[in-house]
Formats: sequence, C-alpha cells, structure tokens
Amino acid sequence: MAEIYTKDSNGNLKSLGDADINQVKTAVNGAELSKCLKGFWTEKKCGKHPELMAKHKAMLLQDCLVEPEDLFEQLNQNKFNFQNFGPLKLGDFLKKAKLDSYLKPEYLQHALSVTTHQPAIGKGEFLFVSCFKNINFSFESGDLIDDEGKRIEVKGQHAPIGGPKGFKQMNKSIMFSIYRLFGTNPDYPDFTMDCANELEELLKKNPSATKKVMLLLQNNERESNVLANEMTELFNETGHLLGTVAAAHLYAYLKLQKANYLLALNDKLFAGFAAPQTLKQAYDITKNFKINGWTTGNRGITFTLKKE
Repeated sequence: MAEIYTKDSNGNLKSLGDADINQVKTAVNGAELSKCLKGFWTEKKCGKHPELMAKHKAMLLQDCLVEPEDLFEQLNQNKFNFQNFGPLKLGDFLKKAKLDSYLKPEYLQHALSVTTHQPAIGKGEFLFVSCFKNINFSFESGDLIDDEGKRIEVKGQHAPIGGPKGFKQMNKSIMFSIYRLFGTNPDYPDFTMDCANELEELLKKNPSATKKVMLLLQNNERESNVLANEMTELFNETGHLLGTVAAAHLYAYLKLQKANYLLALNDKLFAGFAAPQTLKQAYDITKNFKINGWTTGNRGITFTLKKE
C-alpha cells in the first residue's frame, strides 16, 4: 500500500489515504487506453461490429506491455501490404506485425478467439483488424475491407468456397447427372477424393463428356460455358479433376464476392494471396490447400491451408 496525494485548489498537497499503487496505475492506464481505442475503432473500422472496442480493451488490459499511447502509435503506423506471402508460422505473427515488444504472446490466442455467428466474424479476422490500421470490418458483403476499398476474404480450417447467394448446393441429382453421362450410377453421394479419382479415369476414356461434367461440377447457380471451357482446358493440361474443380469454385467465389485478396490460416500457419485473374492462377493457389471435396448440402468445395 502507498499513501496517495492530490493538489487542492490552492496548489497544496492533500492526502487521499492509502491505496494500492497497482490499482491506481491500472485506472490511469484504463482511461488512457479508452481514449486511444476511441481514436482507433472508428465507425469505419468497426463495420457491423460496434462491440469490438470493448473486447479489444479487455484484451489489452491483460496483454499490453507498454503505455497505451506507445502501443497505438505503433498500431497507427501498421499498414498491411497486399502481396502474396507465406505460409508463415502463426506464432511469428506479432513479430511480423512489429508488435512483439508491445503485446504479450497471449494476445495472439486471445485475438484469434474472437468469433461470432451473426454478424459473422471468422477466426483471424479480428487479429488482422486489430493489428493493422488500414484493415476494417466490412459493412457489406465480404469479410474485411481496407481504407482504399480493397476487399479481403479470410478463410480458416475446412472453409467453404461458396455462400448463400449465387451458389448451388451439391446433391444426389448432380451426382446422378454426371454418372449418367457414362451410362452408370454413382457409388458416391458426394464429390470426394475417391469419386474424383474415379471420374478422372472415366473422362480419360470418354473425353467428349469433359465439358458437360465441368458444367455440372461448377457451384455457380448460373452455369458458365466460358468457365466450363477453361476447366476443360485446365483438366486436359493437369489431369487433376479435384484440383480443377476446387480452382473453379475459388475463382468464381472470389469474383462474385468482388474480393481483391485472400487470407488463409490454420492453427499453425497463415498465408496471403492476390485474387486470381485466371483459372490457372486459382489452380496454383489451391496447391497450398488440402482439398476436402464437395459434400451434399455444401455450396462449394471446402479446403484448409496445408500445415507443411
């Protein structure tokens, strides 16, 4: 305990009695922190999530290693550079963001734990928004948006490459329509890896059916002949059906979302990719992911950033 003093109206010191100096310091830091947070969490930055400033404050009261003004001086300088990178170790995130001297290591997991269903916040979104001045939550479609209007999609583990609007669901009818082209019935209810391997062999024996299969394996509600032709060309080049379909789903999804950038993370790594301008570029991006297939009810293939 320590005796605390203040000045009266005449400038003379007046005792306030004993107090815990750590409690006093916490109160002072809390007031400074609130001031800094109000400047950082603008309406533009919060998007549909005005409650996040309070969550951020609670975290920083636990995890901040420096005075609030020092932390926010660095945060306000942090600008995310949109470029292809990684995969990088998630444990190195604070160091890469130049915040490891300002925040405890625990901040990483605390920030990653901030997720909601409606309005949705996916894993990792709060981390990036809270650590980079120029990244904000979106008011409209998409996950995040930067100060210049670039849209960012964030994908975690088993992430669906489709959404409620503009994307069709996998169902038994699609599978039967595909296998009917080969005069048989499917042994698979979903477009799994095993199913893709079987269809690869069937297409090699029946190449004339390729475009029709590609039309059926698009997840767009409006089938695209242009995309089917590009998928056919890519499949003929690579011989990899699952990868071709995953690339088509990713390519169409990012186009419909008007996304400029893709951020992906699992429990160990994170990576970033510029939105593909061609189907081949989308295929190259999918090489960084474990593709989980397209199952009944889902509006697109799901994938996860590879751990190695």
